[in-house]
Amino acid sequence: MPLYVRRTICIYMMFLLLMTLASCGAGNDTNETGYSPDGEASYDLDNSTAYTESDNNYNGEHEYSDDAIAHVPGVPLLPAVPTPTGLAAPFAEAAAILPPPVALPVRVRGTQIPDSQLITIDTTSRFQVIEGFGASGAWWAQSIGGWDNIQDIMDLLYCRELGIGLNIFRYNIAAGFPSNARDPWRSQATVEVSPGVYDLTLDENALHVFRLAVERGANRNVAFAKSPPSRMTVSGLTSGHWLPFTPNLQEGYEAAFARYLVDITLLLLDEGLPVRYISPINEPQWAWGGVYASQEGAFFYPEQVVTMTRALVHEIENRGLRYNLRASVAESGTWNDWDYTLNMYRELMADPVIANHLTHFAVHSYWSSEMDKRRAALFFQGIPDMLPLKQTEWCEMEWGMDLGMDAALVLARDMHDNLTILDVVSWSHWLAVSRYDYRDGLIYVDIGTQEFTCSKRMWAMGNFSRFVRDGFVRVDTGLGRSLRNLLVSAYQSPDASELVLVVINPEDEPRTIGVDVFGYGYTYVHITDETRDIRAVYERLDDVWEYVIPPRSVVTFVNRR
Repeated sequence: MPLYVRRTICIYMMFLLLMTLASCGAGNDTNETGYSPDGEASYDLDNSTAYTESDNNYNGEHEYSDDAIAHVPGVPLLPAVPTPTGLAAPFAEAAAILPPPVALPVRVRGTQIPDSQLITIDTTSRFQVIEGFGASGAWWAQSIGGWDNIQDIMDLLYCRELGIGLNIFRYNIAAGFPSNARDPWRSQATVEVSPGVYDLTLDENALHVFRLAVERGANRNVAFAKSPPSRMTVSGLTSGHWLPFTPNLQEGYEAAFARYLVDITLLLLDEGLPVRYISPINEPQWAWGGVYASQEGAFFYPEQVVTMTRALVHEIENRGLRYNLRASVAESGTWNDWDYTLNMYRELMADPVIANHLTHFAVHSYWSSEMDKRRAALFFQGIPDMLPLKQTEWCEMEWGMDLGMDAALVLARDMHDNLTILDVVSWSHWLAVSRYDYRDGLIYVDIGTQEFTCSKRMWAMGNFSRFVRDGFVRVDTGLGRSLRNLLVSAYQSPDASELVLVVINPEDEPRTIGVDVFGYGYTYVHITDETRDIRAVYERLDDVWEYVIPPRSVVTFVNRR
């Protein structure tokens, strides 16, 4: 029944009740505001809105106690969700972090809250189809891929039951040595033994990590390169030219580099490691080389990006189409760059060979404000038949690892902005695992003890990645005027059986919301805040669904019908 009809009936029934009481000279035991001491539903005479008010109805978690719920006649009680058993000891802690949702197979007497606090969801207004979320294995995988606890780490990253359920693994096609990068975690041995000859055992730890990701559901994987191998570079180094902002790929070596990339990718596919995309260039505009030679990297002029992309497209179409391989370019470092992001798309699509091949345009989100994203979105909206956008690499780029909610909320905002402003179909974090005192990882490891720690960034990312899965469609949302500081997005499953709402509250105060479409099925609530890591809080039914969003939190509602 529509909300306005229920409100009209409610007002009419109140009017009849008051008239009856007045005519009989009788009353009930209520105070001037209409409060009933027994805690049953009563009425606010000023706004004619029904509510239930009893100190016994709530606990500190904003959950309802048994006294506040009533079974709906005709609706069978569902069995409680069983707790998983048989978990090996290493997974016990993870299982405690992510308990199953509590099943409450009853209808809760809810509150009709003001329109100013309502979140509306319009499933008929649809945007991009989501492909997924991921992170790269650059450099860390070669080191910790042989640790005894690598299975636990990969469970937390790629398993939906025990972790955050990523489905994109970005495998680094290493350029090898020599390199001026002094940190062993910033460069990696190539699997090329000699031109056209390869030995995958040279990267066995990273390939083991790749396999573990695939076993846990990684299905939209990327093989990406940061530099050509040293035999193809001007400097003979894989960390860039001797001078910054100077191209390092030798002239005329575009086809050879493309062949190198496709050779290795086809070997990965033969190993049963599914790769969908090859990315030949990474952040081509940065000052790789010279005094900035801190990792694998190579500078390219814009026209060289186009030439290199065309060479890769030719190589893929000659050898890799039976695997449905595609190029992924140009991985510019930021949205706010005319030469390497905005006009780069035009230059690439002006080449008919490239335009007929590409299925998306990949960009990184470093140093991109909300306004930068809006400018880029406005630019791309003006292009007919615009390809889908992907955000393929981001981290906060700040010193101090910050395992708490400050950094988690920064990450959540970037995810939200990319998904809702630029309509990206996927979003990937830079490093899945870090060893540095820097905000570049989801999990942090101690090399000496081989112990690891999860950051709140990882769990906040999981509020999206664990529930918004491959094939979900982003749908439109609206916010009441008192909720303008919340960041809200919604997603629907392909068969319309699930509706996911992600709410980010960056403020220090809680916010009460109502959702007007969670009227059927069961709604699960998962919270990440200072004390909870995608904690499954509870489930309830109501026609207008009310909930208090905790301060400084990311909350995911999953409605299953």
